[in-house]
Amino acid sequence: MTNDTNTPKHERRIDRRALLSGVSGALVALAGCTNQPSPDDTSNNSSNPTTESPASQSAVFADVKVDGGQLVTALDSDISADWVRLFGPNGGLFAESRVSPDAKQTYLDLVGETTESYIPGTHRLVAAKDDEILGEVTVDLTPRVALTDFRWAKKHPEMDWDKSANNWEEHATFRLENTGNGPAILKQTRWQNAPFVLRTDENEQMFDHSIVLPPEETTTVYSTPPVYETSGGLVGASAIECETIDTKTLQLTTVIQPGSNPTYSETIEYGGEKGACELNILDSETTNQTQTTNGSDT
Repeated sequence: MTNDTNTPKHERRIDRRALLSGVSGALVALAGCTNQPSPDDTSNNSSNPTTESPASQSAVFADVKVDGGQLVTALDSDISADWVRLFGPNGGLFAESRVSPDAKQTYLDLVGETTESYIPGTHRLVAAKDDEILGEVTVDLTPRVALTDFRWAKKHPEMDWDKSANNWEEHATFRLENTGNGPAILKQTRWQNAPFVLRTDENEQMFDHSIVLPPEETTTVYSTPPVYETSGGLVGASAIECETIDTKTLQLTTVIQPGSNPTYSETIEYGGEKGACELNILDSETTNQTQTTNGSDT
């Protein structure tokens, strides 16, 4: 599957749907369950238990769930509302959708390529007819995205690389795990001091993405550039004179909205010579901040 317009390849490992039985005036955190990890998945994907809603069911909302980057609602069959509106933690209207008379369903975009990301926190979901509020629920939407894994194709040939490319072994992949109850989106990757960057006159190279990170899912992202390429391939790039370099620290920053921009870094030792470099990874580190914002820093 692909949401990435630059490297059209990523996989969503867990088929998860966050279900909320609407309860008027009750705060409900959207959560769900996960499948067992695949054999090549080294990340830990334990799911958070669903927050139980009070026994009294809403007379308006029959169903509310997160599906990908959308909040999907269904009204009770007896309700004649014509609008469903989502108000953010700041009280302002974030999104609204007209109710289909036949389906009684609405789809509210929370994140997307052309959607301004929502503010994490407690939201009001309101069903209305004209200006009359027929009922409402409050929903907690907070993503928590961590970068959990980084792999070099050369060392992990078993993964789903595009092996028709001559330089497929020079690519990399990383995993983003969303343990929260709201979706997020990967908007950009920023690479510093990666081998392919050292071949240019720039200190950093950036690539745009539009990959939705649903709650309680781990998403595998394949790199746009050939991260470990030291010669050949790239148009207008020179080969690295590896004999003149001791070590360099590669850094990847993932721009998440809403989110805290997790980073990964690794120290690479350079050996060999120009046109025949030998790379050795000495150590690595992942930094996942706990603070979640609306991710406006792009």
